Amino acid sequence: MPGARLPDNQLPANQLRVDLHTHSRFAMSTSPLLDIDTLAAGARRKGLDLLTTGDFTHPVWLDELKSELTETSDGVFESHSGGKFILGTEISCVWKQDGRGRRVHLLVLAPGFDAVDAICEELARLQRLESDGRPILKISARDLAEIVWTASDRCVVIPAHVWTPWYGLYGSKSGFDSIEECFGDLSGRIRAIETGLSSDPAMNWRVPDLDSRSIVSFSDAHSPASLGREFTVIQSDLDYDAVTDAIQICGGIVETVEFFPENGKYHLNGHRKCGIRLEPHETPEDGRCPACSRPLTLGVLQRLEELSDRPAHATMTSGGLISGPAGRPPFRRLVQLADLVSDALGVGPKSRTVARACDALVDEFGNELTALLHAPIADITYTASPPIASAIDAVRRGRVDIQAGYDGVYGTVSTHR
Repeated sequence: MPGARLPDNQLPANQLRVDLHTHSRFAMSTSPLLDIDTLAAGARRKGLDLLTTGDFTHPVWLDELKSELTETSDGVFESHSGGKFILGTEISCVWKQDGRGRRVHLLVLAPGFDAVDAICEELARLQRLESDGRPILKISARDLAEIVWTASDRCVVIPAHVWTPWYGLYGSKSGFDSIEECFGDLSGRIRAIETGLSSDPAMNWRVPDLDSRSIVSFSDAHSPASLGREFTVIQSDLDYDAVTDAIQICGGIVETVEFFPENGKYHLNGHRKCGIRLEPHETPEDGRCPACSRPLTLGVLQRLEELSDRPAHATMTSGGLISGPAGRPPFRRLVQLADLVSDALGVGPKSRTVARACDALVDEFGNELTALLHAPIADITYTASPPIASAIDAVRRGRVDIQAGYDGVYGTVSTHR
């Protein structure tokens, strides 16, 4: 028989699971289902305590936010269905600097609608904001940050998925070698970076440019199902300043929960059209595809090797928590529940069989994250099946086989070793 049903959130008091990189249905390539109620329901199912609204620059979405959210504590808003949000968005900055085209995505968090209105008023002078929930602005990251902090010095700017080749601050295609090179005189105010799906904290611990900055992980969710595929656990009260302080200091972060970085779609170098996937040491010096001679997309691992000055150092405990240098919070790795059940049962992730098994686990343990990270394996066996329990246990222990992602192709994770 299984043990007593676990509470919906396994975290101690004043610890929050936060996912502060999300989107609405108004952003390009996102699900049409992404409205406030769907986001709130998705957070409950996953086991997340706090989301950002995403896309607050979009006029229609902003009107919806103002009509559907009520401020319940300083800078924290609640939907009619009980979801908790802070105001946030992602912005794409495109400009030329030092003879190169630059493309950098930034996360922006704001303490209230007054700050949001001030930001949107300035950005509307640059671009029609209704064209995309994640607007593409012809402005430098430094100048965008200045606009944001002029609106309110309580706003937060976080470089998003910093290693992504095309849109990351350190990306191989259009990025920089340092935060100072990108933000200039404002670089000291950049206190946190987002890892992105293709890197994890242990990889980022190797980079001296990040020694004084916190490392956070969020989902960049384009659909309800991808909420919480990465998130950050913080020690914080549920108000805006407490949350934003916590994510910007290492002492405020309890742990992060990560994709296996190889599972991300830009981990290795490669060329999708030719099916070429290469480790950094296998890559030709000219950076060209050995099959067609076109430029390879140089991935996250390549850039980390270029910008790091120390070897990787990480130790996994028996419970799956991975620790590293003193002062750095630990992390653990995760495979989304539907994908894991699909792999365990050998059926499609959108099949009824997978849906029934996932629903049973959520019904028993309260949410997906508790089932994946904390529920006793014996109870999972009883509730679902031995193959599913074995798969969850394998991921917790890091005992998986991975075909790494490259050039926009997601990697694949299997627990069948």
